[in-house]
Amino acid sequence: MLVVGVGLTSSATAHDVRSAIDATLSAAGLAWEDVATIASTIRRHDHPGLLALIAEERGLALFEPSELTVVSVPNPSPRVGERAGTSSVAEAAALLASGSDSLLVPKRVYENVTVAVAAMAAPNFRLTGDDGHR
Repeated sequence: MLVVGVGLTSSATAHDVRSAIDATLSAAGLAWEDVATIASTIRRHDHPGLLALIAEERGLALFEPSELTVVSVPNPSPRVGERAGTSSVAEAAALLASGSDSLLVPKRVYENVTVAVAAMAAPNFRLTGDDGHR
C-alpha cells in the first residue's frame, strides 16, 4: 500500500491536486488502487483538493509543521519553510504517514502542488506466548 504526500498552495484546485498525483503515479509505474492514504499538513485540513481525494475512500493523515520539521528528507526547501513552518510537506508527510524511512518517489513539483510517494512500512511486531516469550 502507498502513501501520497501532498504539499499544496491555497489556490490549488481539486483538479490540480488530482492531476499532479496522476502524473506522479503514472511516471513511477504506480496505481491509484494502491494508494491507501493521502498525507499533508494540518494547515490544509479543509482544502477542497484534499477533501475531494478522501471522498474517494482514502485515508487522510495530517501533521503539525513541528512534526514534519523533524523528519529527514532528501529535498528540503527553505522557501517552503518560510511559508509552511517546515522545509518539507510532501516528502515529510509521506514518510511520517507510511512509517518508512525512504521514498519510492521523491518530491515532484507542479505549479500549485508537490507530490511524494512512500510505501507503507511492514508492521514491526513479534508473536509471544502467554508468558511473553516466543
